[in-house]
Amino acid sequence: MYLRYSLIISAAFLTACNQSETMLDTDSYTVFENGHILTMNQEQPGAASMTIKDNKIINIGPSKNRTTSDNVTVIDLKGKTVMPGIIDSHVHVRELGMDAVKANLVGVQSAEDMAERLKAHYPNPKKGQWLIGQGWDEGVFGTIGYPDRAVLDAAFRDNPVKLESLHGFAGFYNGAALDIAGITTQTLDPEVGNILRRENGEPSGVLLTLAQSLVNKHVPETSQEQLENAIMAGLSLMGEAGVTSVHEAGMTPQDVKAFQSLAEKGALPIRVYGMLDGNNKPLMESWFSNGPLDDPEDFFDVRSIKVFYDGSLGSRTAMMKAPYSDKPEEAKPTARIHLDEIDKLAEQAADKGFQMAVHAIGDEGNDCVIASYELRLSQKPDLDHRWRIEHAQVVLPDFYKRQSQLGVIASMQSSHAVGDSKWAEDRVGAERIQHAYAWQTILKTGGRLMMNSDLPGEPWRPMETLYFAVNRKALDAPRDKKGWYMDQALSTPEALKAMTIENAYGAFQDDKLGSLEPGKWADFIILDKNPLETAPYALKDIKVLETWVAGKKLN
Repeated sequence: MYLRYSLIISAAFLTACNQSETMLDTDSYTVFENGHILTMNQEQPGAASMTIKDNKIINIGPSKNRTTSDNVTVIDLKGKTVMPGIIDSHVHVRELGMDAVKANLVGVQSAEDMAERLKAHYPNPKKGQWLIGQGWDEGVFGTIGYPDRAVLDAAFRDNPVKLESLHGFAGFYNGAALDIAGITTQTLDPEVGNILRRENGEPSGVLLTLAQSLVNKHVPETSQEQLENAIMAGLSLMGEAGVTSVHEAGMTPQDVKAFQSLAEKGALPIRVYGMLDGNNKPLMESWFSNGPLDDPEDFFDVRSIKVFYDGSLGSRTAMMKAPYSDKPEEAKPTARIHLDEIDKLAEQAADKGFQMAVHAIGDEGNDCVIASYELRLSQKPDLDHRWRIEHAQVVLPDFYKRQSQLGVIASMQSSHAVGDSKWAEDRVGAERIQHAYAWQTILKTGGRLMMNSDLPGEPWRPMETLYFAVNRKALDAPRDKKGWYMDQALSTPEALKAMTIENAYGAFQDDKLGSLEPGKWADFIILDKNPLETAPYALKDIKVLETWVAGKKLN
């Protein structure tokens, strides 16, 4: 694969060298040359030089015959690689920024571990202060058994504790937090969500899906200033890592206000494609009345609706056609919104020019969503909809053909296949796992695939996302260890395509982003190594040296 792709690029170099690059005026130009330029443009996959003027690319071509004058700045790449900036098409950047003030619980294996992490993060908390942590893996604990609050109660008698799970489908609280919320033995489960209980009926401290809101609504709200600071911290961190654009999934009214404020001040360091919280009825009524937001500079566009449908596989709250293969009696499949509400949203989205993007994990959840899409899109056969299913994790055998025929995009996460591999087959069994995290089956059936991180739940940096997509194994796995179901792994070119031009397509931005072509925004990164010439196991070690957005260097 690497040899074939290199031959294509070499041919492109020869073709480009028969062209000439001419500066037509006295404006300032910047020329990048003497490196490897990966364009992600199938018509011209590689080039010898790239010229930018202001915030756009004006030429991709040869390095010879270049005009030399005072208005031309030449950057010698010295063998380094230039490629389009990474577009992370499913993120929660506010949460990434807020994680800096939370105790990190990634990798904990017990309630005792959680208590120790909290003590280290909050050595001298004020009485009554909320102690917040994030990152315990609900999938792992769903296998070994959910924790009980007894340890937290003993360690933190004077402070309410809120511990968010890795993917947000469960919360763990101590007795002080439950007391504030008034949750007792007599408290009934909400319509959507579950209060896990001890044998005597007392709440254990773990709340699943929307039951978390019973406590979360009592946690002091983040101020507008804190929210904007968190967003800026998250976006800046991502920019440094090589991400030039994000799709913010599930924006609340407060999120929208914060992003709009930052956009109006010209403060956004990278681009944001907004995906509204489709489960919030007042928010959607407002946006359906006003229509999408299209920024001519593409720094803050709002055109998509992110709808939460079912739960997660790890917590056994995803909707499955057949019972879970392990501990089916503990499964609590959850529909966070009624399917008829999704149908109504889809109907309005098609009429008002919005994109649908529905979270679906289980095979029944995915089946219901694709059926809803089929119904609504059959009424508008000529609509350029680019509707998406977020995660498409476990699907039925007929999903692939239906997805391809309908033109629906599967928006998936390479890190999930790796993180979930410890328990996913236990949840669904040997037969259903053949239709889970099935990237190659989607591509071979003609479906479109977007690859992203869903940060901050898993390792999210672009070279990690690339590594997971190609290797399907943990970052610290031995070099010779075979990845998990490698028949579904992507090649490096396939993964890069799914992280750049396909993600731009999934936001109606492929005419301006996702590849290096004249007329597109000058969003690109400079790497110390060429991914196409790097062994799969070493992809995670590629360093992003510089990130450029709209012709300006961030780092």
